[in-house]
Amino acid sequence: MEYRIGFIGAGKMVNHIVNGLLKDSGMQHNILVTGRNLAKLEKFKADKAVEVSTDYGRLSECDIIINGVSSDQILGVFSEVKEHTRKDAVHISIAAGVTISEMETILPDRKIIRNMPNIAVSVQEGVMVMSANKHLAEADRQLTDDIFSKVGTVAWVEESLMKYTPALTGSSPTYGFLMIEAMADQAVSVGFPRQQAYMLAAQAIIGAAKLVLETEAHPGVLKDQITTSGGSTIQGVMELENQGFRNSVIQAMKAINNANGK
Repeated sequence: MEYRIGFIGAGKMVNHIVNGLLKDSGMQHNILVTGRNLAKLEKFKADKAVEVSTDYGRLSECDIIINGVSSDQILGVFSEVKEHTRKDAVHISIAAGVTISEMETILPDRKIIRNMPNIAVSVQEGVMVMSANKHLAEADRQLTDDIFSKVGTVAWVEESLMKYTPALTGSSPTYGFLMIEAMADQAVSVGFPRQQAYMLAAQAIIGAAKLVLETEAHPGVLKDQITTSGGSTIQGVMELENQGFRNSVIQAMKAINNANGK
């Protein structure tokens, strides 16, 4: 199926999404990136060889429009580009904290998706959690699934859950990065080379995640398969519990939820 995706803005998350999409052969010709800053767009184009333009009128060519500007700018930008977009186009926001109803004040009767991606879309292992308004047709949803499944896992939820999504998927790669860094630091302290320590720690986390996804076993069941009676692993688990590991993760997620608000 032929389609065109128009991005507004060339910021960090747009960069990650486009990087992931471009790993699929043929996607380069489906992408248009628009914005006001020509120098920034030219730099973006040099890295990726996609089409860029400062002319928002080009968005009329696009079936899907992804607004990648910051939360405080998104409604103003939607208002600015509205006249340049087709009525059958799907408008997607990746800005945290901007509700569908707020977007509908600018785009009434338009198809709107609220989307929370994460950084791993750039390596096609991301998560995109989405919620839509009543105007989105099943065919639009299928097209969106087909496109974004190229960069990771797609999940549709009720909008009431979107305010909790950054803590679960959007910000959570940071928890993994901190854990990998901590594991590598300890390994370096006993003699492992730094890059090898990062690689081994990262692969261990990837393996744990794949076991959960592919076996669909409860994480606790998988943990019990490693923690033999009287063994060293259970001693490590007990120390994590003594240090409040799980509670620290829960409290971090609560803090992110409180910061996001809506």
